[in-house]
Amino acid sequence: MLRILPRAALTLLCITLNAAAGLAQPAVNPSPAPDPTLQCRAAIARAEQDAQIPAGLLQAIGRVESGRRNPETGTSGPWPWTINAEGRGHFFPDKAAAIAAVRELQGRGVRIIDVGCMQVNLHHHPRAFASLEEAFDPVSNARYAAQFLTQLQAARNDWITAAGHYHSHTPELAQAYRARVQAAWPAAQARNAEDRALVGMSFASQRPLPPSTSLSLTNRDERAQILPMSGSGGRGLDAYRAHPIPVTGRQVAMVPMSLVRR
Repeated sequence: MLRILPRAALTLLCITLNAAAGLAQPAVNPSPAPDPTLQCRAAIARAEQDAQIPAGLLQAIGRVESGRRNPETGTSGPWPWTINAEGRGHFFPDKAAAIAAVRELQGRGVRIIDVGCMQVNLHHHPRAFASLEEAFDPVSNARYAAQFLTQLQAARNDWITAAGHYHSHTPELAQAYRARVQAAWPAAQARNAEDRALVGMSFASQRPLPPSTSLSLTNRDERAQILPMSGSGGRGLDAYRAHPIPVTGRQVAMVPMSLVRR
């Protein structure tokens, strides 16, 4: 004989069956974080296009400034969580770690600090970014660097000269830097289409850049006499990347640049 379940019992049975069905659903994995090297490459490609910089030139500068191979994905390119300070450099695993390190350095009185994909100097460009969060944002960092390089080009009407001055006005330092950029440029040009395909990737907000009058003469300008380097007329790239930064306080996992295979 068929028995009719009471309404309360039927409701309870439905709830139980629905819960069991929910438990049987496969877990949905969160989307992986975007590759940091691709974040830089996409941001630089967009900035390069918008500023009408010769194809691959800003990418080549970024490669010289902060290039590395991502140990997790194998992709190569500029690394957004990069810091240079006191003639030493570090790659950090994420933005939070990089920001924490900069705050540690600033707390110790260190002022000459280069950050992000394009290693913009926070002291020489004090109005470039509204915050450290923005300074390490690949889009903001690359767009400021593009405007800066464009101003340097306008002063000499030569992109290669401008590339050297991006690093220094000291002739021997600018010459050595230009050579490194020119060596990296062909590869950057070869993958220009690939980089431009990344432009659709959205990683950050795009705050308007500050007026060009806030730009320094170079990214690390000795002649501007903003803050002279002690014991030297300027800095070479190898000096930046020879040793790790001794950061006190909270320990942060990081990789010395000198140990990273490019």
